[in-house]
Amino acid sequence: MIIASTPLRISLLGGSTDLEDFIEFNGDGKVISFPINLYTYISINERYDGKFLVQYSKKEYVKSVSDIKNDVVRVVLEHFNIVTPLTITLTADIPSDGSGMAASSSFTLSMIKAISTFKNINLSDMEICLLGLELERKFNPLTGRQDPIGCGMKGFKYLNFSHGEPTPIVKFYSNRYFTNHHFYLISVGQGRSSTSILESLGLEKRLNLYNIVKNGDENIRKNKFKSLNTLILNSWEYKKETSPLIMNDDVSKIENIIKNTDGVISYKLCGAGNGGHMLVITKNEIKFGVFNIKINIDNRGMKSWTLQ
Repeated sequence: MIIASTPLRISLLGGSTDLEDFIEFNGDGKVISFPINLYTYISINERYDGKFLVQYSKKEYVKSVSDIKNDVVRVVLEHFNIVTPLTITLTADIPSDGSGMAASSSFTLSMIKAISTFKNINLSDMEICLLGLELERKFNPLTGRQDPIGCGMKGFKYLNFSHGEPTPIVKFYSNRYFTNHHFYLISVGQGRSSTSILESLGLEKRLNLYNIVKNGDENIRKNKFKSLNTLILNSWEYKKETSPLIMNDDVSKIENIIKNTDGVISYKLCGAGNGGHMLVITKNEIKFGVFNIKINIDNRGMKSWTLQ
């Protein structure tokens, strides 16, 4: 049996400037992101009954790869020309649908990592990330460039995506921000499909999100975290202006709870909007009036294990 895992990711600043329409419009996109210590997992092992068994929230038992309905599993198996019958199981630390933390990209990378290990193909982390983007776009053309890179490349980082250049510029930061702050996730529900929200985003309105990344980069390098936290709040307000579909009653309710919780210094909604998780940043550990998950940065990255 082979088991592979990949972190989920959080986009701190610059989200949606990594989409192809904005990169073509502006020439490049910029994002500051980090993977977190919540993961997706893929396990695979050979079968001897001539069929594929795929287990996630549903169960599929089919004869051929082309019959598999799970997009992540099917496109990866097809890419690697897998004909050996397998049992494939997908799990995650939190419900993955509409998480706002690129769970689909994370699962795709875990699947690539597992199958490349199964076939003894040595791929670098960047090669897996770029392949993950290519394969995920076969069933989700609006996958952002930051999603696989944010999940698969470990560490707190700045990403610059240029038009016509598939490999981004990656600059890594120290983890000092994470030793001086506490990070929480609060669910605001699944919301609508991210596709309809991403299709509604205004190009020029995203320029504010793009321009704020430069200041964020400078604040992080100079350890000016008070200013950085102000930028995160400003970025959330700018994000609301990019589409009328981002807010709903659930998001507003959770935002009001966060605003009225002592000790909160910044927050933002993760993902496209209308659902997902709210990231909340504090200087000290605090208690919220709703269920939350305390998180930290992941420095492990993608991993696979072979069990004999």
